[in-house]
Amino acid sequence: MPQVKVELKVEELAQALKQLTPGERETLLILLNPKLKRELKERWKRARGEFKSGKTLTEEELF
Repeated sequence: MPQVKVELKVEELAQALKQLTPGERETLLILLNPKLKRELKERWKRARGEFKSGKTLTEEELF
């Protein structure tokens, strides 16, 4: 991943973070937390396997 160097005052950084959407904040939290990132990747792998083997509900079954 390329590196980017940005010089901001703490107040400017706080303002930029305040303007993030809830989805952007969630993405940032995932990117900054290696443990959470690994856990989510593992969950995704398990879910894909379950889906392929038919262990998950279809949209029709769900509703």
